[in-house]
Amino acid sequence: MHVATGSNKVNRRRGLTVVSVGVALLLIMGLAALTVDVGMMYRARGEAQQSADAGSMSAAWRLLDQDRLRGADHVENVILETRQDGAAVAYENAVVNLSPVVALNIENDPGGDLVLGRLNRPNDPTEELSFDGDPADYNAVRVLLRRDGERNGPISLYFASLLGHHEKDISASATAAFYDGVVGWRVTDKTGNAGLLPFALKKTAWEKLLGGELTTGDNFAYDADTGDVSAGADGILELNLYPGSGEGQLPPGNFGTVDIGSPNNSTNDIARQIREGVNEEDLSYFGGTLRLGSDGTLPLNGDTGLSAGFKDDLAAIIGQPRAIPIFTEVSGPGNNATFTVVGFVGVRILSVKLTGPMSGKRVIIQPAYLVDDAVIVGEQNGQSRYVYQPVVLVR
Repeated sequence: MHVATGSNKVNRRRGLTVVSVGVALLLIMGLAALTVDVGMMYRARGEAQQSADAGSMSAAWRLLDQDRLRGADHVENVILETRQDGAAVAYENAVVNLSPVVALNIENDPGGDLVLGRLNRPNDPTEELSFDGDPADYNAVRVLLRRDGERNGPISLYFASLLGHHEKDISASATAAFYDGVVGWRVTDKTGNAGLLPFALKKTAWEKLLGGELTTGDNFAYDADTGDVSAGADGILELNLYPGSGEGQLPPGNFGTVDIGSPNNSTNDIARQIREGVNEEDLSYFGGTLRLGSDGTLPLNGDTGLSAGFKDDLAAIIGQPRAIPIFTEVSGPGNNATFTVVGFVGVRILSVKLTGPMSGKRVIIQPAYLVDDAVIVGEQNGQSRYVYQPVVLVR
C-alpha cells in the first residue's frame, strides 16, 4: 500500500496549477485570435464594400456619357471606358493594405466581377439585372470585389493560424444605377429648380428624329469638355423645334409653347423658366408635382407662342441640357390649346434665330442627356427618354 506524503500532494497541486495555467493561456490565446481576427474580418469586409460601392458608382456615372447617342461604335467605347473606370476606382480603395484588382469582364458574363445591364425598376430588390436589350439602354453597373484564391488572395489570419485557420475568403458586391423611368417633376429645397422648358414637341417628330427620318442634319457640334457649340458635326442629328420641320410637330398660332404653372403665366415667367428652370411656385399650380396620370398622359394648356422676345433667353442656355414635354395630340389654337403630354425627353439647344422671315427662324435642338434631382421616376413606360435621376446605389 502506497501512502501519499505531503510532498507528493504539493507536487500534484503544482502540476494541476501548471495545467490550469496552460489551459488559461490557451483560452486567452483563443480569445485573442477571435478578437483580433474577427476585427480584421470586419475591417476587410467593410473596406471591400467601400471599394465595390465606389467602383460601381463611378462606373455608372461614366456610363452616363452622351457619346452613347452617336451610334453603336461609340456605345462600345463608352462601355469599355465604363469598365475601366469602375476597375480603376475599385483599385484605388485598398482592402487590408492591398489595392484590389477587378476583372473587366468584357464578355459581360453575369457571374463576372464587373457587369453592365439594365434595371427597369432599380428600387425593386427582386428585379434581376437584364442583359438582353440594346447596350445603349444599359443603366446599371454591378461590381463584385473579391479577395480569395482566384482574385487578390484571401485575407491572412494571425492568431487563428495557431489553431489551424490560416486565411479567409471575403467578397462584396454593389450595384449602382440611374433611374430613367421619368414620369414627372417635383421641386424642393434639396432638388433645386427643374430643368424643364415650356416648349412641347410632337412624339412622332421626336421618334423620326431618333430614326434619322426627320432632321435638319448635323450642322452643329457640342464639345462636352468646354460646353461650347460650334459649326460642324458631332454625330448627333438635329431638329428645328421652331417653327418646326414637318410632321405637324407644332400647331399653328402656338408653336408648342405650354403653360408650366398658371394659365396666366407672363412672358417674364416663360423667360425665367428658360434661364432658371421651373420653380416650386410654378408647380404649386399642379398641387406641387407635374406628373403623368395613371393612363400615362398629362394635359397642359397652350400659351400664346414662342416670340422673338425669348431669343436672348434661349441663347443664354445654348449647350446646356434641358427637358421638353412630348405630346401625341393637341386641341384648339394659341392659348386655348390643350396638349396631351406623354413623356419628357432630354435635348440641347444649339442655335437660335427668331427674327426675320419665318423661313429663316430656328431653334435647333439635338437629343441630350439630362440628369436632374427634380425628376419623379416610376416604372419605365417607354415614353420618356434621356432624362435621368442621378446615380444611386441600389443593391
